[in-house]
Amino acid sequence: MTLNFTDVLPWAFLFTLPGLLLGSTGIIRKAGVGSIPGVLALLGCAVAWLLGYGQPATVELGGWLPFVPDGRFFLRVDGLTAFMLAILGLISVCVYVYSLGYLADDPGIRRFFAFLDVFVGAMALLVTAGNLAVLLIGWTGVGMTSYFLISFWRNRPRTLNAGLQAIAANAVGDGALILAAVLVPTGCGDLLTLQSAACTAGFGGVPLLAALLIVAASAKSAQGPLYFWLPSAMAGPTPISALIHAATMVAAGVYLLARTHGLLALSPDALYATAILGVATALFGAVMAIRQSNLKKGLAYSTVSQLGYMFAGIGFGAPFAAIFHLGSQAFFKALLFLTAGVVIHAVAGEEELEGMGRLARALPAATASFLIGSVSLFGLPLTAGAFSKDAILDGGFRSANDALAWCLVGGVFLSGLYIGRLFFATFYAAPRAEAGQTENVTEPAHEPVAAHEDLHPAEKEALLGPPGAGAEHEPPVALPDGRHIHRPSGLLTWPLLPLAIGALLFGYAQFPMGGLAQVLAPALGPAETLGLASGPGLLAALLGLAGFVVAGVWQLRRQAAIRPLPEGYGWVDWASGASVRFAGAFAGIQNGRAGRYVLATVLGFAAILLAGLKG
Repeated sequence: MTLNFTDVLPWAFLFTLPGLLLGSTGIIRKAGVGSIPGVLALLGCAVAWLLGYGQPATVELGGWLPFVPDGRFFLRVDGLTAFMLAILGLISVCVYVYSLGYLADDPGIRRFFAFLDVFVGAMALLVTAGNLAVLLIGWTGVGMTSYFLISFWRNRPRTLNAGLQAIAANAVGDGALILAAVLVPTGCGDLLTLQSAACTAGFGGVPLLAALLIVAASAKSAQGPLYFWLPSAMAGPTPISALIHAATMVAAGVYLLARTHGLLALSPDALYATAILGVATALFGAVMAIRQSNLKKGLAYSTVSQLGYMFAGIGFGAPFAAIFHLGSQAFFKALLFLTAGVVIHAVAGEEELEGMGRLARALPAATASFLIGSVSLFGLPLTAGAFSKDAILDGGFRSANDALAWCLVGGVFLSGLYIGRLFFATFYAAPRAEAGQTENVTEPAHEPVAAHEDLHPAEKEALLGPPGAGAEHEPPVALPDGRHIHRPSGLLTWPLLPLAIGALLFGYAQFPMGGLAQVLAPALGPAETLGLASGPGLLAALLGLAGFVVAGVWQLRRQAAIRPLPEGYGWVDWASGASVRFAGAFAGIQNGRAGRYVLATVLGFAAILLAGLKG
């Protein structure tokens, strides 16, 4: 009997359900093990479809939600769906295996994998959705489970606040998407036909519908003023940081705009606004990444910047380039985050750069992995990031947005600078204590274990960091400078291998034969053939390499971990301060008072229904 992937893949969102049930009920004694077959099946079925063992298909159940214009339960599988599911499956497999080691001794590991299964299932539903109604379910599902995962270590300071910030930002996107789903005329909602005359004849027409989708995508992908939740999300365990940044939550906004690019193309103003938003966020995120003294937050702002490149690609009318870069980032950003987790594990939970340095000899696999992720991020020629970033720049020049495209070219220098800073500060610069600098030193990330022997295990874990550090199982290894580190287990290092290979070679899925573009053409339209490197792309690569080298020289000459830039940097300080104040005020909406939530919900639904009746 031959497995029919055409019929199976639309139901990919159910693949993690058996693992969820077996793991959460304790039927499988080893937490997390029962969840891995689900994501392996997700990866295998998606890859098989891409290799030609499946055909485009739809699943439709009518009358499912009769109170919205298009109330069908509607699923669709095409090349874009299969590609997104393949990326989701591959990154999820790596993260699941990695989590078995990283959270091995965590008392909440079973709860973690239950949330993870729901999270992956919600993302799979989001990308298989054929209309706005089903998309909205996956969209909100990803947002809600992100709160539980970001706040996983709920006894730690600021973790609940970080989760609430994610909910606050995503509430804006959810509201915009709900309005889009109810304002379209009756019978509309199919993601592939939103641009039709019948569907754009409703209240507000093309401009309003396009604006709502852009707002929804910006909230999910941390663009513009709605970026604030993503750096705060670093309060969660490193594996979920990798999954959020690489293949799930932040990718959802880019996916939505790429899937509905036909609608955006009807509004040149919407495209131009998206391009400006993307370029501005790319530059802002890069500058903010340079300012960070925390390894994970530096990578988080890096994600904000790279998502800006994807939004710019959408705005340039090059949705394929945006999705291509989404795939590249999935590899190099997951690689960078999981490698950061290896380092943090090795130094007993320390995340500040000043507590790292000169770890290259002790952690050779992590050093090589972080280097591969870094050069792919800034686009060293022949790496995945170089091909996909070149496609975005090419789209900018072809669409006559030369000024914006040149801004992105210059922004690659900042990319090289911030990722080089993180790399050299972590692996080669001298630790700050060794350099004799004791002023303004940040308190250690975690207090000594002996100070908390009387605490409950969960409380101790909240204070001491990820218990997967393995300190109980392996004695610390002494370094020549007197520091002690913990050697990572194979569960932490082996998942880095496929990600490193992808960060180097994923670009060849498109170059030189254009195979990826052919698979995605039915959904995204034709794409320009890529050369080895265009003129602007080569210049961008050289600028990125220059920034990386400058950061290395700067670090090694200072012989100390880089600290944040001093105060007084004009617009940077003003922008960062204003964004923090805005984030605090916005997150304050989530005050825990259920009565206000109910009132706001009732008023919101009333406004939506009134708008729908008028439309």
